Amino acid sequence: MNRERVDRGVPDGRPLPPQSVPTTLMEGFITGIIGAGVVAAWFLLLDTIQHVPLWTPSMLGTVLFKGADAAAELEQVDPGMVAAYTLVHHAAFIGVGIVASFLVSEIERIPPLGIALVFLFVFFETAFQIFLLAMGEPLLGGVWGVAIANLLAAAAMAAYLWYRHPRVLTHFNRIWHEE
Repeated sequence: MNRERVDRGVPDGRPLPPQSVPTTLMEGFITGIIGAGVVAAWFLLLDTIQHVPLWTPSMLGTVLFKGADAAAELEQVDPGMVAAYTLVHHAAFIGVGIVASFLVSEIERIPPLGIALVFLFVFFETAFQIFLLAMGEPLLGGVWGVAIANLLAAAAMAAYLWYRHPRVLTHFNRIWHEE
């Protein structure tokens, strides 16, 4: 991926030009794949410890595509539901990755948008916790399993975006020190 925009050394105080749409989309795609992969690996680890690898995506796919009643009757991993849920899971993370990539690239131009990144994380974490509560039973290792997965994914996605935009912390710090 082209790092020309990041490394050309635009002096501080002079805003960077907007990142191109194809660059934002590709960066967002990669960011989303990283996040989805981290969450998938976390739940694969938890499922493997329970001696039922891929149980989580099978169960979530069943809930999503066949309903909660079908999930209650689920006794073994359904490879079709694993594949279907994996596609939905990755698509959702790619969407979040694109939004995060856009926000990070814009922070370089408009530092107060850094707050939007915080709200993005809080919104998605809260929405998923509400989903878990609505299901009426502890799924996915309960609240802590999901919280840990989401924190790991957020950290991995942030690390990639920080790699792509090394000056972003400088711009993020300006939010708190600007008068």
